[in-house]
Amino acid sequence: MSTRNRIAAETPGTGGSDETEIARYLAQADPVDVLAAGGYLSGRDGHLIAQQLRRSQLRQALEHSVCHAVAPDPDCFYQGDEEPDSDWRRRRAAAIRDHCAICPVRAACAELALRDNDSHGVRGGLAQRKLALRLKTEHNRLATARAEDTRTARDQNELIRAAADVQRIAQQYMGSSVPAGRRAENKAAILSAVEHRDTLRHAHRTQTGWQDAA
Repeated sequence: MSTRNRIAAETPGTGGSDETEIARYLAQADPVDVLAAGGYLSGRDGHLIAQQLRRSQLRQALEHSVCHAVAPDPDCFYQGDEEPDSDWRRRRAAAIRDHCAICPVRAACAELALRDNDSHGVRGGLAQRKLALRLKTEHNRLATARAEDTRTARDQNELIRAAADVQRIAQQYMGSSVPAGRRAENKAAILSAVEHRDTLRHAHRTQTGWQDAA
């Protein structure tokens, strides 16, 4: 069964496009760990899944990679300065066979290289020529993905700050030493901070498809 068919089977009632099914699947808790453990980030369909992930999730996926587990010599993925092309082709094939081909998150590795505009060496089982070709043919998609990565990181940082503000205000203004006359005013400040945090949280869930999945 293909990756996308497995996802459809595990998300009953979606009845939508591949992208819709993937978005709903990614709405689960800890989706990256689930995807990596299920083998969803390898193979041809894995590239479609990886394209739906944000940059932070792609980096998280690499924690499940063969390279993370065995820490191979990085030089095996790059051609030496004076190395003949014939020697490099043999070494490259060996690197792909011994590491990339058996890696459960190779599609995420390749997608992260593309997001980083990196076409050097071997990434996710793709050699430099294939990476460069995908950078060219998928230019618009990658530009959109990078912009979404930036927006998502900004929104997450804002949400973290909002949550921290709630705790800070609560600790600062609701202690026993606060005069009773000011507690109503302080309570209003806390409620305002909570509302701001919850608004950001709701927006984040809506943008990531959590609301539809709930």
